[in-house]
Amino acid sequence: MKVKNTRSGPSASFVHCAAEYDTSAEFLAITLPLIEQARRQGAPVAVIAAAPTVRLLREITGSDRELILLPPPAPELRRSGQSIATMRAREFRELTDRADSAIVIAHYDPEQSLFDPAAWAEAEAALNIAVTDLPLTIACLYRKQLKAELAAPIQWNHLQLLGRGGTVRPNPAYRPPAQVLASYPVRAPVAFGPPDSELRFNPWQLTDLRVLLQEVVTQSGLDQERAEDFVSAVNEVASNAVEHGSSVGLLQTWLRPQFLACEVHDSGSLGQPIPGLRPPRSNDPRGRGLWIARQLCDLLHVWADRQGTHVRVQVARR
Repeated sequence: MKVKNTRSGPSASFVHCAAEYDTSAEFLAITLPLIEQARRQGAPVAVIAAAPTVRLLREITGSDRELILLPPPAPELRRSGQSIATMRAREFRELTDRADSAIVIAHYDPEQSLFDPAAWAEAEAALNIAVTDLPLTIACLYRKQLKAELAAPIQWNHLQLLGRGGTVRPNPAYRPPAQVLASYPVRAPVAFGPPDSELRFNPWQLTDLRVLLQEVVTQSGLDQERAEDFVSAVNEVASNAVEHGSSVGLLQTWLRPQFLACEVHDSGSLGQPIPGLRPPRSNDPRGRGLWIARQLCDLLHVWADRQGTHVRVQVARR
């Protein structure tokens, strides 16, 4: 996969706002002005929502082609907010590459059964790291009277509040991502059980690590491009572990019918809650490894505990 870096710096036109509503009429009173604004500006409009909400918007706008439907995250991503943010960041960069700006309408129901509130709080905070350089408006709409445990992440993760008629005002309750993630620490993913293979390595054994990875991807049946991407992603993570973490790392692999996964563990600590979300500047030779690795796989989840830093890299076997 060719990895494209489009980062230039913080965008003065980045808006990440929230709105609450009770009825469909109130929902439309908030969202339709945004769609009209996009029409005037020639900006694309993307929608993240369940089918009933998409149908409602398409009926009102009278257009099937005007709204770009962004799919829900795959099941394996739903507990990894940072992986959801990485997926959305790729989509949002494609949107803004097409035009001078873009609008995203995201309709969330955090109380539905498939929704993981902690992962959602992580994803929203991660977006505030990953896409602040884009000329983008993300409008997140929620039903009123949510559970108390969900109110704080909504208040903290949105820089602005959105009202009727598309009016936007600063959100006094907003908190920077690091503060949000201090209250909602990144969790370890669900364990896979004993690994199929493992290797302890140091900086001089990265060649051995790549040999093992090549054996694993050959067994997995991944096509050549995805196999090369996976090996490159894990190699970036492993190199980062022994350069910035500790001098010795541990690689573990799992090959399952649906996916191939690796974990890299080291005894170092994280300098930031979720590294590798923001694309590096073209003139910055450091800080590229984890961001590149995130672009080359389906899931990359970083977490830390008393034992050190851990990274899971995963791809679907399709």
